[in-house]
Amino acid sequence: MQIKFGTDGFRGVIADDFTFDNIRRIAYAIAEYFVSKNKKKLKTKKIIVGYDNRFLSEKFAGEVVKILAGRGLYMLFTNTAVPTPAVSCYIRQNKLPLGIIVTASHNPAIFNGIKIKNEFGASAGKETTQVLEKAIYTLKKVSTTSRKMGKIETVKIITPYIKFIKGYLNFKILAKQKFKVIVDSMHGTGSGILEEILKDTTIQVLGIRSERDVLFGQVNPEPIKENLAALTKKVKEVKCDLALALDGDADRIGAMCPDGGFINSHMAICLLLYHLIENKKMRGKVIKSINTTTMVNKIVEYYKLPFEEVSVGFKNIASKMLKEDVLLGGEESGGIGFKGYMPERDGILSGLLLLELMAYRRKAIREIIYELESNFGRYVYLRKDVKAKAPKKISNPVRINNRKVIDVKTYDGTKFILEDESWLLIRASGTEPIVRIYAESNNIKTTRHLIEYGCALL
Repeated sequence: MQIKFGTDGFRGVIADDFTFDNIRRIAYAIAEYFVSKNKKKLKTKKIIVGYDNRFLSEKFAGEVVKILAGRGLYMLFTNTAVPTPAVSCYIRQNKLPLGIIVTASHNPAIFNGIKIKNEFGASAGKETTQVLEKAIYTLKKVSTTSRKMGKIETVKIITPYIKFIKGYLNFKILAKQKFKVIVDSMHGTGSGILEEILKDTTIQVLGIRSERDVLFGQVNPEPIKENLAALTKKVKEVKCDLALALDGDADRIGAMCPDGGFINSHMAICLLLYHLIENKKMRGKVIKSINTTTMVNKIVEYYKLPFEEVSVGFKNIASKMLKEDVLLGGEESGGIGFKGYMPERDGILSGLLLLELMAYRRKAIREIIYELESNFGRYVYLRKDVKAKAPKKISNPVRINNRKVIDVKTYDGTKFILEDESWLLIRASGTEPIVRIYAESNNIKTTRHLIEYGCALL
């Protein structure tokens, strides 16, 4: 098979296309065509490899370490499963040329994958992954022998990561709060980290689904409403001020109000953008992916900030953050990046910033949501994932549900924008063999109709 890198790395079904043989091919290609070709430019030949809680992740990661060490590289191997942003943080702090994480992020349990991070801690761009794809495709044999074996060192990276996060927050104001927070780690690598960060504060943290489970409790580790029945149940049982959910490798956020109302990624992005602007007095360009709420546009227009919309995949946001003064970059899947941090999404930091927002405004999270909707309008979003082949072409209707189509965007799937600002997007997933249908309007009925229309177009 030909290995292809999607919106964030290579992912495949374990024992089908995600195999030890393919892992070796990828690792060998990284060594030969990314590192070896740039030896003279590298200040260090150290590379870090981390892994998540999935089935055999530590074994797959160990194989990557062995192959790269066999090419004479100095390998840093995490001593335990770790969040993806912790690896990105370690890369930046230690000025490493790249890092590798064995993870399939939010994908179902039958998947595993590999994410490649560049020297900035951001996801490797097309210019890197295309070279790797070509190298892997032309690779005839993987050598597991070496004249000069590189050193392998086990490293602990969570403590410096926690210190880095705390340095970004206004910890003085946060530490004084008496919030009660429920954290659903979804059996992922974010388990215990929020508790550790907040242990010396007056904030109480109750963790659920904290233990490793390679089947993720038969639920995809993606923090969207339909996957958070356990968190909903706990919120009903225990009084809290905010509930948070992290995906499998802790780079995405989901949240819930004390009344059990779900705070989707779109609202989380808007809440955090509002917080940076109003409370932390920060400014800069705002970037969102094509499948993200129109409320972002309204906030940007009101505060007269520069704005850009990009294709799905946080690497498309990260590349802009490296070159421009970006205040916030957000994507529908719950990945959010912040000015002055690193060009990478971080679900743990996002959750802490939601708490910081509540502390600054001295209001419950539901009140702040009402404040946003009062100022910028109400938007209702839905997504449906369909097991289908990506359509080669979608017909362009003049009207959808008696509303005129005023614009069609085709740079990532097909997005229809209607005269009342509602929209419908149909695109193939870059990480799973499915087609996603996204829609947004100002009421649930219209949004449901748009989703139904999108399914009919398929």
